[in-house]
Amino acid sequence: MSATSDYAYSELVQGLEESTLNASPAEAHGLLCGLLCAGAPEAEAIWGRELFTQGEQGAQPLELPPPLRTLADLARAELEGEDLALTLVLPEEDAPLRERAEGLYDWSRGFILGLGLAGLKAEALSDQAREVLGDLVEITRLDLESLEGGADGDEEEGALIELREFLWVAARLLHEETGHPRG
Repeated sequence: MSATSDYAYSELVQGLEESTLNASPAEAHGLLCGLLCAGAPEAEAIWGRELFTQGEQGAQPLELPPPLRTLADLARAELEGEDLALTLVLPEEDAPLRERAEGLYDWSRGFILGLGLAGLKAEALSDQAREVLGDLVEITRLDLESLEGGADGDEEEGALIELREFLWVAARLLHEETGHPRG
């Protein structure tokens, strides 16, 4: 598991410049992963519509900018692969603590939106998966204003590492729970 994608975060920001959703790369990737994990038919097309037309029904299919097209291909390949890979698109590890926390928050928010757009029903999930879904919602309630990253930053750093690992596990669990086994 890696914390960042093969693309520089800044390249993904450029790919999202025309987005009407005004999503960060982390939120956009979380949205895509939510759609893929819930088994949305034509997940990439739904993703593109949501990012660039705010989900407008009947909107013309659009060509994703190259960095986003590659990201979509990578995400699908990782989730469908046998090696349990999933590269979360988050700010670089040397970015300020608050920026990295916002990335986790954004990714979680996007992931939940993707699950919802795909029509995932919590009632259809196991108790464990419903608990994971509840934990994802709690992440979107993080108090980002209270993050300092100063002398007490070690504890906050540890918490961010745990949250990042949780997001990876949550995505893999929900992907398999919805009937999409590896390979």
